[in-house]
Order: sequence, then C-alpha cells, then structure tokens
Amino acid sequence: MPSWPKSNETSNDDDEYMSEFSSMQMEYFQTPDTVIDPSFCGLVTESARRCILHRQRAGKFVAFEGTDTGRRFIGCATEDGVNCGVLEWVDAPWLVILQRCLSKLWDMYHEQNLGRAQDNEAHGIEVAKLQKELGSLANQYSQLVDDVSKLFDYQDGIKSHDMDCTSQAINELKEKKKHLEEQAKIELQMEKLKLKKEQSHC
Repeated sequence: MPSWPKSNETSNDDDEYMSEFSSMQMEYFQTPDTVIDPSFCGLVTESARRCILHRQRAGKFVAFEGTDTGRRFIGCATEDGVNCGVLEWVDAPWLVILQRCLSKLWDMYHEQNLGRAQDNEAHGIEVAKLQKELGSLANQYSQLVDDVSKLFDYQDGIKSHDMDCTSQAINELKEKKKHLEEQAKIELQMEKLKLKKEQSHC
C-alpha cells in the first residue's frame, strides 16, 4: 500500500508536483484499461494528492490490460481532454511467470476477437451473396409467372378462336343442308308435275 502524506505535510504539494512534472518531461504513463472493483474505487481521500496537469484529486483504479491486469494504481480521474495517466502503482509488478501467463491470455483473447471479426466479415459477405441470389431468384420467378400467364392467355385465345371457327362451320353446314333440302323439294315437285303431265297425255 502507498504511504499517504499527512495533512500537515501537504503545504508544499504544488511545488513537489510541479518538480515531478518537470522531471517527467511530459513522458506520462498511459492510463491502462480498468475494471470496476468496489473495494478500490472513487477519488483518493487519504491525501490531498492531485494529478499533475489538471490539479484535480486523483482516483483509484484497477488495471485490466496486459501484464498489469489486476494491479491497483492511483491515476488521473478526468474523463475529458488529456489524461495524466498513472501517478502511482499501488501494487508492485507481478512475478515474471504471472506476467507471461497474463500476456498469453491477452494474446489468446485478441486472437479470438480477430477470428470473430473475420468470421463476422465472412458471414456478412455470405449473407450479401445469398441476398443477391435470392433477389435474382425472385426476378426469375416473377418472369416465369409472367410467361406462364401469357401462355395460358395464348391457349385461351386459341380455344376461343377454334370455338368461333367451329360455330361458323356448323352454321354454314346448316345453311347448306337447308338449301339442299329446299332444292330437293323443288326437284321432287318438278318430277311429280312431269309425271302427271305424261299421264294426262296417255
């Protein structure tokens, strides 16, 4: 745990921090990603320590990145603008073997995320391809329905035409039959008159 300065030792804090700021020469530790830990969070109240750039009260954080995962630190609490970064690590660096394990775990995590991103991209490409094929099939189906409809209309037209032709032929045959019947009647009457006339001469 860090040793917090007593309240009567903070009169020269500003000078000390400005000296620290000059010695760092703007080379701040970048603030790592963090994870919420209810037992170590909020602003530092044990001392009047403030961040270097903003002169605001520092915050308590737990790192969740790389080989520093799980380490507690005191850092800039601002959420807007430039972050001062880590002011002080509460926990010492982990053992080398643990750092290697954490590094391996994070590599596996990033590799898995990359694989998921690639899978999502491939899935998106496949979905777009299927949607394109579906659109093409829909167009072909519409064209097929239209062609079948035209074919039925054509067949109905042929049937209607054939029916009209058949009806006309029947009417013509009836007219011819009627004409032949009348002609036959006339010839029969002529034969009867001719026979009657021959009988009268005898």
